[in-house]
Amino acid sequence: MKWLYKISLALLFATVVASAAMAAYYISMVNKVYDVNSVNIFDEKPKYHFSLIINSGDDEYWQSFNEGVFEAGKVHNAAIEYNPISGPDSTEKIIEYINIANKSRVDGIIVNGENSAGYSKAINSAAKSGIHIVVGLMESMDSNRLSYVGSNFYDYGEKAAKLISQASDKQPPINLAVILSDVSRGENDKTVMSQSDIMMNGIKSVIESEKRINLLCTLYRNSDLLGAEDLTRDILTQHSDVDVIFCTNAKDTAAAARVIVERNLVGEVVIVGTGITDEIKYYIKKGIIFGVLDRNGYNAGYKAVEILCGNVGDSFQSSYINIATDIYTAINIDQK
Repeated sequence: MKWLYKISLALLFATVVASAAMAAYYISMVNKVYDVNSVNIFDEKPKYHFSLIINSGDDEYWQSFNEGVFEAGKVHNAAIEYNPISGPDSTEKIIEYINIANKSRVDGIIVNGENSAGYSKAINSAAKSGIHIVVGLMESMDSNRLSYVGSNFYDYGEKAAKLISQASDKQPPINLAVILSDVSRGENDKTVMSQSDIMMNGIKSVIESEKRINLLCTLYRNSDLLGAEDLTRDILTQHSDVDVIFCTNAKDTAAAARVIVERNLVGEVVIVGTGITDEIKYYIKKGIIFGVLDRNGYNAGYKAVEILCGNVGDSFQSSYINIATDIYTAINIDQK
């Protein structure tokens, strides 16, 4: 019986060691996050503690979104633990940070991860733990602890099409090329629609009803190696009759405009884009970019914090908060 006792004792010891190691891992990860990325703790005893998990890169919308989150954190005395994500393994990193936030029992999570089985599992696990979550990309998960704050992408597509129809002096139909900046629906799951899919449905609804636009091609920028500059050059080479190129973020909008200048096509091909930067304002004033849609990332980020504060306080909060999309051309760009 002694050997059985020794084996049991050894197994118990191994279990304790494994549990301690796992706990130490999560504690070290949480401490690492807090030490490096924890920002905007405006009081020794903040009222709320939220985790911001954002893959922003150099996208103007998400940078503005972050600014809105931080400003709302100041107003509502919320500690914002900022976890910037980048790189080819960003999906895995986002899932890891969601799990860390879940283990550390934050009051709320703001995240913009792409749909995947692992991401959905992490979100659902955090929601079941009682954590309120705001997503910046639309999700199909049904949870009373989950809210979407951002653009109505069908409306965004409709507004884009109407702006495109005004962008060229050519008699209809206007030849259009579209450069997308996020993934379309997956090859393995045709039931999942991306924001690009919804936006393109909005564009096509206007095309079909008004008959003023001819959609030549829709291209997807799937990496920074094949960026909007390369795609714009491909469009100009393969579709010499293109009149308007539409881009769905600020980086691609500015890149496409630079290629139009490079190819001496100012006045022949015009850009309609998304987002506002100083460079984009310059191109609008020069007539290279006809106009842009502004998805108001700052307002979305600010509202995301307000939603979480309301949820923690048990006040009713909508699961879908639409942030209006504004349009700017040479007529009103100086108002922005």
